[in-house]
Amino acid sequence: MKFNPFVKYPGIILSGVAFGIFILLPLSEFASYIEYIERGTARGPVTFLLGKLMDTLLLRTPIRFIYYSGFGILSIALFVHVYTRFKERRSEINQLLSELNQGLLPLIAQGESNILEFKSSFRFDLKQNTVNKALEAVVMKTLAGFMNSGGGTLLLGVSDNGTILGLENDYQTLKRKDKDGFEQLIMSSVSEKLGTAACKYIRLVFHSHNQMEVCRIIVERAGFPIYVKEGNSKKFYVRTGSGTRDMDIQEAINYISENWKK
Repeated sequence: MKFNPFVKYPGIILSGVAFGIFILLPLSEFASYIEYIERGTARGPVTFLLGKLMDTLLLRTPIRFIYYSGFGILSIALFVHVYTRFKERRSEINQLLSELNQGLLPLIAQGESNILEFKSSFRFDLKQNTVNKALEAVVMKTLAGFMNSGGGTLLLGVSDNGTILGLENDYQTLKRKDKDGFEQLIMSSVSEKLGTAACKYIRLVFHSHNQMEVCRIIVERAGFPIYVKEGNSKKFYVRTGSGTRDMDIQEAINYISENWKK
């Protein structure tokens, strides 16, 4: 959920002042009224509270105005923050549920697209029959491309033509030769190559088909640009059609300014 800062901050201030003066002040000052009537004064509650309100609005009691305005602004700012996070989390949950409602085979049947890609493995090269770190780099680029675009799904253990190959070869390269060890490898690789903050934008789900396991990585659009660490440099990737490509510096600057406006 995005807010235009030219609308958001003045709105919070004005709403906070109004909330503090017209809601918090009457509620708080009503306690003073109880004390007031205990001293035997016959002044009614409405008259009493209206008097306090007018004194505050006309700045006859500036400290009271500052106190309730400030407290009101803090209250509204906190509410906006909590509500924004709630909306973001609900959106994330809805996206995750939508992804999980799709079975593995119907998902594969859709074929590769701008939001779906298949990889035969994460690190085991089936042609060379050995571990190939270059394959890990390709997966990281794909994840970054999804994060920098509209999100998507990466299936590991599925060939380009949709054949399910499973992850057993990848598992055998690990100390812990199962899906838990594989998930740890993926998350540590994301943390190392894309940054620890990028980990919160992916969810891993494992599917079993004919005794073969496939890892579905559900990727959300990131809230900030994600770069891939390659040696001593970093590169910026986006999805284009059913592939992932890097952008040059000027392209990346223009893309980032358009997609992550403050």
